[in-house]
This record gives sequence, structure tokens and C-alpha cells, in this order.
Amino acid sequence: MKIMFVTNNPNKYNYNKPDKSGWDLLPSLFNQKGINVLGIGKSDWLQFYSAYKKFKPDLIIIEWIPASFIPLFYKKIKLIKTPILLNWGDCYADTLGRYNYPLLNFLENYVAKNSDYITTVSKFIFSQAEKLGKISGKNLFYIPHGYFKNKTKTKINLNSLKSNPSNLKIIYLGEQTLYKQVDKIIYAVKGLNCDLFLIGNPNPDFQNIAGNNVHFINRIDESEVYSVLNQADILVNTSNMDFAFKLFEYIRIGKPILAYDGMPAFLLTHKENAFLTKNFKEGITELIKNKTLREKLARNVKKIKTFTWDEIADKHIEVYKKILKIN
Repeated sequence: MKIMFVTNNPNKYNYNKPDKSGWDLLPSLFNQKGINVLGIGKSDWLQFYSAYKKFKPDLIIIEWIPASFIPLFYKKIKLIKTPILLNWGDCYADTLGRYNYPLLNFLENYVAKNSDYITTVSKFIFSQAEKLGKISGKNLFYIPHGYFKNKTKTKINLNSLKSNPSNLKIIYLGEQTLYKQVDKIIYAVKGLNCDLFLIGNPNPDFQNIAGNNVHFINRIDESEVYSVLNQADILVNTSNMDFAFKLFEYIRIGKPILAYDGMPAFLLTHKENAFLTKNFKEGITELIKNKTLREKLARNVKKIKTFTWDEIADKHIEVYKKILKIN
């Protein structure tokens, strides 16, 4: 199988050296599994058609605009017949909507409608694609994010950092930005019997507003994530996303999850396997008081199946084979 990736990245991926998660990792795993992969980045866009003719891919995978318009254009004028699959991995119009939401939303939907197939890590995006006329099971596929299997015991001991020995430990893992609403969880824990641990590159603005029960821990190695998260009493996802990498790590850990009541509701169910709320303070207060509920959430979230990145790569390959069989 030969796959051509057309991306917005500055240069071609080095597919022999896996890096990070998601689509910074999966092409490398495909390569290791015997799939011939060619990556076209920004520096190669002008050479797309000549590279296409030389490589002769069985499948073209695109990632939103502007990179996606190049193969879609050639498909439109019938210079290529290869099926095009959109890897719809983010709500781009929502993420970048401050620039021009109507235009970005139109372009995002245009790319989705004109792609032959779609894979997505989001059940919310899956539902949006269905509304655009992409039929589930035929040309629309949901494949979640994976997790790294390696586990290294961390030297970080959260109990030693708590402001009060009896406080519950709450962990947020990831980017500390206003877009991810991390400021709201910082304000939410003020005056509560808990300690909040923010793991990731510290945001100085957030450090200035944090109370004594908020602790900033620098970014940790991926292999330590399981060991650190396993020390938590509650895991927090503040962003309005059902496809954040951390969510799938949280589910794998099997601890009570507090998440924003929005897109995450497409993946999780309130008071069944997570606590979903737009008011983090009320949510944390209830979880602190209700041990029975915490135990129920932990028990039920473990029932959600999670997969290693290697298994996720196999799921993508299975979809690609299905597509090629149809074509």
C-alpha cells in the first residue's frame, strides 16, 4: 500500500523517527508496518502533481486547509483518480474562528464535503460530518486517539506537595491557555479542600492568579504520565473538546473525570462515567463531598475501551484497506 500525506507542516515528516502523538506519530507507525509513505509539506506543495505521478499512491490523506485544496483541485479537474481521505482532527473554525469564523467554517465544510472519505478522532466531528451527508460506515470512520504503552515510575510525589494532607488531589495535564479554560479551574479550586496540580509548561499569567492550593509542575516525559496521573483523586479536562489527547489517557487511568459540558458529552455521560459541568467549582465541590459518586465514575469509565498507538495505527490501516477494496 502506498499513501501520500499532504499536510500544512513546513517540511516532510521524517517517518522513520516517531515523534509526539497523533499525526506526528502515526505515519511513522505505518512506515514500520510496511506501508510506503510519502509526505508532502508546505515546501513541496508546488511539486504535488509531479510527486503524485512519480509516487502513484493508492490513497491520498489530507489535513484541512490550505494543503487539502491542492489534491482536491486536481481531483476536481480529473487529473487524479486516487481516493482522497480527510483526516478531520480538530474543529478548526472554532479554534481559529476569531480571525473569520464564517469563512473558516465554510472552507472546513467544503473540504469535508468534497473528500471521498473521512476519519476523525472526535465523536462530535463525526456527528457534524453526518449532517454534511457523509454516511457512517461507508465513508466516515471514527478512530480515537491512543496512548503510549511505556510506563516509567516517576519521582514526583504529589502527596509531598499538597497544602493540606487531607485534601483531594486534582490533576490537569496539558497546555495552559485561556482557550483551554485553565484559568477557570484555577479560580474554581480557591477555598476548596483540594490541591490542583497543573502539569505542563507553566503559564506565568496563571501563576499570578493561583492560590496556595495550586501547584505548577513542569512538563513530564510521556513515559511518566501514567505514574503521575495514577496519583490523582480527580482528573480534569477543561477544554471544550472530546478529542483531547489527555482525555484518552484519563480514561485509561480509570479515575473520576471532571470535564466541560460541551463536546465531551459526545464521548462521556454525566454522572455515569464522568462529571460534566460548565461550573467547575460546583462540580469539584460535589465530587469532593460525594465519595460514592467518585467511585461510581471511576468504575464506569474503566468500561470504555482504550487502545495503544500501535493498535490505533492498525485500525487506520484496516480502514485504508477497506477503502482500497471499494475502489
